[in-house]
Amino acid sequence: MKLVVFTEEPSMKVTIEEVINKLKADARGVRIISFDGVGNLEKDLPAQLRAVAKDPLAKALILCDNDSGNCVERKSKLTQMVSQAGISDRAKVRIVCQMLEGWFIGDTDALTKSRHFKKPIPKRLTRCNPDVQPDPKAQLKKLRNDYTEIQGAKAIAPYLTPSRNRSKSFNHTVQALRDLLDN
Repeated sequence: MKLVVFTEEPSMKVTIEEVINKLKADARGVRIISFDGVGNLEKDLPAQLRAVAKDPLAKALILCDNDSGNCVERKSKLTQMVSQAGISDRAKVRIVCQMLEGWFIGDTDALTKSRHFKKPIPKRLTRCNPDVQPDPKAQLKKLRNDYTEIQGAKAIAPYLTPSRNRSKSFNHTVQALRDLLDN
């Protein structure tokens, strides 16, 4: 079995690698392809999906930040690319609400255990709905001025626990990974 995961950005790749490890899945058949932003992903994805289509056993997962955009339109556009490649029956599209840092806020224990932040995690972050935070990255930058996406992912992702994450988009992605890896 082969699963190809397409991520919008390198920090998402780091995070998905850790999530797959947490699921105790056999990662030997998983390939993660990272793009440099949504523009590159949307430009190069059709050709990548056609390559996946050539292998009848290959499956695909496409992950993209919403970035305060219209998630229905973004998912529809990516789903249409999947359909045009002829792999709708073996591919899933997941939109990260609003951005990857929302997943991190969804697991404040991971934020604490990472020891990545110079300030304590505010109580409001432990109770909020992480998927509706307008700018989760800004929330994390308040805790560490020099916060960067890739360093944050490397520090926090190893501590993410799927069963305790409050982000619905994270949980939908975890379920998609389970479905694609198990079938």
